[in-house]
Amino acid sequence: MADHVELTPTHLIIGLQIEWYNQTDQPIPVKELQAWLYLHGRNKDPLRIYPLERFARVPNQRALQKTPLRPFSLPAKETYADQIRFISQEILDIPAGSYSAVIQIIDTSDVIYKNQITLQLVTKIKYRKDEDWQLDEQ
Repeated sequence: MADHVELTPTHLIIGLQIEWYNQTDQPIPVKELQAWLYLHGRNKDPLRIYPLERFARVPNQRALQKTPLRPFSLPAKETYADQIRFISQEILDIPAGSYSAVIQIIDTSDVIYKNQITLQLVTKIKYRKDEDWQLDEQ
């Protein structure tokens, strides 16, 4: 699920709430996290977004508390949930709508796990940061 979309003159950041269910009897230590967003009408490859940091909403405020993205493990036979901000190296505005995304993890044994999700982006979760880093709601 998309939490927020931040647009600046130099990058695009998408805050996602992700969940993984580990069906195995052992924890899965995550070595690498990757993601792709499939945009409508785009005749190119999907938009590659890179993990940037964890985030949490500050209660009763619009602010985000950001923390570094550290190594983590998926607990055995449990659902792991996290909120992660991803950054794009492309500068673009993503219109409101429904999009497919693939979140991929690679464990320390180089086994790849993929999770395809559908994101719903609405205008109210998008905001722009101008050159002075002021929020300007859309």
